[in-house]
Amino acid sequence: MPNIPYDPSHPAVYQPELRESLFHAGAPGGDVALATEAARLAYIRFEESPAQAQRLRVALAAAGFDAPTLFNHAATDGQAFGALRADGLALLVFRGTQPDKRADLLSDADFRHSEWELGAGTVHMGFAESARGLWELIEPWLEGAAAGRKRLVVCGHSLGAAIATLLAAPARADLLLTIGSPRVGNADFVAGLLATPGLGITRIVHCCDGVTEVPPEFLGFGHAGAPTYVDRHGEVHDAPPAALIEADREAARLDYLRHDALRSGTLLARELADHAPINYIRAFWS
Repeated sequence: MPNIPYDPSHPAVYQPELRESLFHAGAPGGDVALATEAARLAYIRFEESPAQAQRLRVALAAAGFDAPTLFNHAATDGQAFGALRADGLALLVFRGTQPDKRADLLSDADFRHSEWELGAGTVHMGFAESARGLWELIEPWLEGAAAGRKRLVVCGHSLGAAIATLLAAPARADLLLTIGSPRVGNADFVAGLLATPGLGITRIVHCCDGVTEVPPEFLGFGHAGAPTYVDRHGEVHDAPPAALIEADREAARLDYLRHDALRSGTLLARELADHAPINYIRAFWS
């Protein structure tokens, strides 16, 4: 069982950067544990002050990374960072939605289909605009400072997961790891992504997380690959049957209604609480 408690509080979802870095104890074992915490750290508002940028540098240094390269596309309010480690690992991490940022909310809401020039098919227009803006900044880093990398892991949470999904193939990533990702593109986009040579995909879904169910499939959006599913107890299942997921979600909602929904300071719905980055991280840090 996880030793990090489940957190149904408002800050866990809306201000995930407030929690102290888990890297203070060093780097965890494995890509998934590393990427889930890095995706949470991407919420640190490094563009707003040198102190916050330093906070991110210190956290990543504890995991063995050099000072990160910070990407901030002001026009779309898109943020990401790239970090290099001495063993040749390059990490490219995208920030998710910040509820107080109007541009993020507009990006999430614009679910018209847009042709995707960096891949196949059509994709969510709002996500695509954010990805295009950041790609202008990230491509020179990949071809410059990160050109000598041995492996590239691309990751993000929420909106950050969607942008990571769009840019994993053009970045020539070795691993795309998404946490609480919405659906991003149509069947042609999904097929193209799955056929990308050398790209592994890990798509993590936590129990009732409502963000993973939008935009709806009837609008022509799909997920790439089977889920790595985190159940209501924080246990991990690789590509479980749909019946297991549905039964677990039903039990989780009932349990949340009984014990958490009406407590002061907690979110009303498990669909929101399960989206919190820390409630993903707890399944992979022990």
